[in-house]
Amino acid sequence: MIQKSLSKALQILDSMAIHRGPCSITELGAELSLNKSNVHDILATFEHFGYVTKDPVTRRYSLSMRFIELAHSVGSGLGIQDLARARVHQLANDLSEVVYFGIPHGDHVLYLEGGSPGALISTHMVTGMTAPMYCTGIGKAMLAFLPDEDRERILALPRQAFTDHTLVGIRELRADLARTRAQGYSVDNMEHELGVKCVAVPVLGKDGEVLGALSVTGPSLRFPDEVIGGYAATLRDAAARIAEGV
Repeated sequence: MIQKSLSKALQILDSMAIHRGPCSITELGAELSLNKSNVHDILATFEHFGYVTKDPVTRRYSLSMRFIELAHSVGSGLGIQDLARARVHQLANDLSEVVYFGIPHGDHVLYLEGGSPGALISTHMVTGMTAPMYCTGIGKAMLAFLPDEDRERILALPRQAFTDHTLVGIRELRADLARTRAQGYSVDNMEHELGVKCVAVPVLGKDGEVLGALSVTGPSLRFPDEVIGGYAATLRDAAARIAEGV
């Protein structure tokens, strides 16, 4: 049986995470159809235990750094994250581009590691970030190799266009995923962020299960068609080495 007060508390946390910014009691109450007094009491409890902070001037609430601590605790239990960490940073230096590692999280990508040759991106900055599967390199690399039932469930969900290049039509998206399966890598052609291109490969277990994916990302001008295959080959080698250690 679902405990009602706990359910309300978790709904509030989820809503605050989606907003990615300070929220007021009124906003949360209206969005979740909750009484403002209930929202106030729940937020006061979260504040007492250090899970949210309240701006004394605006009286708006934000998630606290406590969730970063929790994310690192969860990450420490994911052996594949440890295996991917060194590979991500080595690839970033070898390719002179940003490299990410992520895993499936519902219909989203959950980013666990990120590295750049100039150390401009740290693990702390990307840990816990999420993005839709259907319009990201890592997401499409995983989506293409998921079991049919899981892939169809995700494809049945609503899709929004982040840029003019986002594949929102089911036929074009299916064709892109079929191409990804055939060639073994995906390409995000400015589908999630304008001016940013990405090449990604899945990290597959011994039985073909999707464990995660690796990507190399950068300005679209640095990703002409002739470099895509080379990036994919380098990523595939790293993905195989990660999978070997699982």
